[in-house]
Amino acid sequence: MAEGDDNDELKRWIRIINKGHGYAGIFNYDNSDDKRIVEKSTIEEWRASKDAEFGIEMDTPQPNPHDPPDFFVSIKGQRLTVELVQLVEQEHKRRATKGETPCAGPLFLDMQWSKERLISKLHELIFKKGRKYKKAGIEIDVLLIHTAETWLTSTEAKAWLSDVNIENHPNIRTVSILFEYETVRGVDHWPVLAVYGELTQQSNSG
Repeated sequence: MAEGDDNDELKRWIRIINKGHGYAGIFNYDNSDDKRIVEKSTIEEWRASKDAEFGIEMDTPQPNPHDPPDFFVSIKGQRLTVELVQLVEQEHKRRATKGETPCAGPLFLDMQWSKERLISKLHELIFKKGRKYKKAGIEIDVLLIHTAETWLTSTEAKAWLSDVNIENHPNIRTVSILFEYETVRGVDHWPVLAVYGELTQQSNSG
């Protein structure tokens, strides 16, 4: 690829990420090829975080052309199925795309999170996906919920989830939530939290 083509591609991704005032821009894409790139990047961030936070090493994630699941990963010879789903308020994202700013005014107020809202949203995502898997007659080892909600931090979420038992879906063995990179943490990897379940028999992480 020529240097000019590289610059054009970089400008294209900058435009994509900055759409809607950059609301959850790290997960934006324009087409199916972009989506595969975003998903691959996301699961690689999860892979790095699991190693950095919990010492869990896994082989390179393998995309599944006939999803679900989106990816296969192996940990100590154990093959796991992984599905990705975004936790992004689409109505808020649409409002940002139409010109509202996430940093002030009505949209800013509507974007604030609470313990109750997070628990409700997690339950909604888990059971929406779970019903899909049940209908298809499959079980998923890992549902990886990834979020870049501007005003939802991993510190708040960890505190809110510390004393809560999220209802399990029988077709989803474990659930984790991956947050976009947070500069205040002072580490390179993205924050990751367990919602429920154990990734491996030897691990208490999610």
